[in-house]
Amino acid sequence: MYNMADDRLIEAIESIRRDRKDPLRYIFFTFLNGIAYGFGIGIGMTVILGFILFVLTHVISGMVDIPLIGHYFNELGKIIESYSVQNAIIRR
Repeated sequence: MYNMADDRLIEAIESIRRDRKDPLRYIFFTFLNGIAYGFGIGIGMTVILGFILFVLTHVISGMVDIPLIGHYFNELGKIIESYSVQNAIIRR
């Protein structure tokens, strides 16, 4: 059923989107929309990847106790620590 409230809603939506008739205003709001979209993706991916790295860190730290895999992680840790202590320069 179509009533007067629907007309008012349609008019309100059209008044909000009046920037389509003004090209500069449309470009400006489209640009702001793109910035907000990119910022949202950046923050969202940072949170998601941070959580994944947090979980993987805890899983890998639990694997250090496993005899076969733990040996390799300990060796890798020793190599990384020796490089960080010596301030070694890694060549390309």
